[in-house]
Amino acid sequence: MKVKHAIIIVLIILSITITGCFTNPSGHSIPEWTVMIYLDADNNLESAGINDINEMEMVGSSSKVNIVVQADRIPNYDNSNDNWTTTRRYYIMQDNDPFLINSQFNDLGEFNMGDPQTLVDFASWAVTEYPAEKYLLVIWNHGGGFRSPAYSKGIAQDDTSGKDIITMSDLEYALSAISAQMGKNIDIVGMDACLMAMTEVAYQIKDCADILVTSEENEPGDGWPYDTILAQLVSNPHMLPEQLAADIVDKYIVSYPYDNVTQSAIDLSYMDDLAGQLSSMADSIRSDTLTSKNVYINAAYYSQYYGDPDFIDLYDFCNQLLAYSNSLEVKNIALNIQQTLNYAVIKSGYSGGSVSGSKGLSIYFPWYYAYNSQKYSNTNFARDTFWDEMLLSFGL
Repeated sequence: MKVKHAIIIVLIILSITITGCFTNPSGHSIPEWTVMIYLDADNNLESAGINDINEMEMVGSSSKVNIVVQADRIPNYDNSNDNWTTTRRYYIMQDNDPFLINSQFNDLGEFNMGDPQTLVDFASWAVTEYPAEKYLLVIWNHGGGFRSPAYSKGIAQDDTSGKDIITMSDLEYALSAISAQMGKNIDIVGMDACLMAMTEVAYQIKDCADILVTSEENEPGDGWPYDTILAQLVSNPHMLPEQLAADIVDKYIVSYPYDNVTQSAIDLSYMDDLAGQLSSMADSIRSDTLTSKNVYINAAYYSQYYGDPDFIDLYDFCNQLLAYSNSLEVKNIALNIQQTLNYAVIKSGYSGGSVSGSKGLSIYFPWYYAYNSQKYSNTNFARDTFWDEMLLSFGL
């Protein structure tokens, strides 16, 4: 019997060693949620990244909710927490220290967080080690949506790795690979980053995720309030994805009462319908002989815009078309687009007068910077619709 017990103990130790340095405190039951935060602080957001991990620790994981983080840092911006500058994976545990990170971690060495494969590897590890009924994947960093020529575009810029960044095609590749491993769509993809609530971004990932939560406008450096978001989830782990997505929007807006901020939750199952309607409207605008092209450019100019002026709120743009287009066909399609947006936008919020025209989803219309047709044409949305042809017809 002693030999048998010894063998069992050895097998347990081996199983822990093989599966990684962390043990899943949830035991044999499958938790309701695994929250995966891909926190790229290898840039000037390093201090905000440290603060956000400490916010997460104010709540910590539970038997029903796993919270895991892959965090990368950079020298020279923040010297706290032993000033480590490599890439770490954390299983977030509760503690009340607002300054020191105390959760257990694995140090991976330096990784390029702007490489989509790094994102895939993190999520694959999290899904394998911490399986759950539902998944929230948050990409934390600078964001640029599809930006004009004056800026970079994409998300997750890694300064140490030559300012490498995850582009739209990279993002689609990574989320497709993660979704394939899960055997289903990712329940929620959150982008705690600026300017990512774009039609083009939502369309790019529509086949990999069910819901997108992110911002039309620039975000303050502190980003999402992880303490209040995670506290609500841990207290109510049976929340449905659409409930959690709406709650993230609410918690974010409440946390910035004096800033101009936006946040929205988008049901990606409507993106095919929306793209089809936008393509039809673009084609109708191109063939419209009753309305000057300058009227359509002015409609974009007078629409709600954001940190990149060429990103305009789609719903508000349709309002401008309803007011100024002379084409009944264009107006009818604009109404249909607004109806689709009413269904697609699960929740949208804003704070601040300069973003009061925000309804949840922006679109690229280069009235300010020159049209970057070469890069824009590489997006799935441009390939699948007449939107880019319409922009070209304006001579922008």
